Amino acid sequence: MTPEEFKQRIITDSLDTILTDILLSDEAKHVTIDQQNLIRKSLSEKFNVPIDSINLIIVGSAKLGFSISEKKNKIDNSVLPRYRQFSPQSDIDLAIICTPIFEILWNELSKYSFSVPYYPWQSNKFGNYLVCGWIRPDFFPQRVRLRKCDDWWDTFRYLSSRQVLGRRRIRGGLFYNLEQLKTYQSKALLECINIEKLK
Repeated sequence: MTPEEFKQRIITDSLDTILTDILLSDEAKHVTIDQQNLIRKSLSEKFNVPIDSINLIIVGSAKLGFSISEKKNKIDNSVLPRYRQFSPQSDIDLAIICTPIFEILWNELSKYSFSVPYYPWQSNKFGNYLVCGWIRPDFFPQRVRLRKCDDWWDTFRYLSSRQVLGRRRIRGGLFYNLEQLKTYQSKALLECINIEKLK
């Protein structure tokens, strides 16, 4: 699918159809089903949860071959445009829906929060995402060792080093359930629809 074909689909098809058939489908342009199964297996073994409890959705430009969201460049603060192509520098971004892993990490972070001298733990951006049913690992507490949180990063460092995955940087966000991910994906999709309708 090209960006032009996607733009046409978001005008003619319903929001739910685009979410179900395109954004939340198993297919991804740059990540095979076998590669997805390897990622699921790695998470299952590291956290000792059933592999069928892990729903993995490829997101971002690795999914469609292009991104549907604008993004700020961390190097120079410029805005990377919507519909930019997947490139050799692109990460593989994952949305992982797994209630057991979510609860493992949430419980560890909750215990950490109770252990610090000031209560509640000033979680800053982490809490902003958690209230939406999303654990953002890049907002884990800094300068503290939390075993399960470290397991998460160890898994993704391992996956990013694998030749079978192209030795490409792989990052994942963890969602409590599919509804939380659908709501999040709907925001970016509605932005695209509104832009196209204004043309």
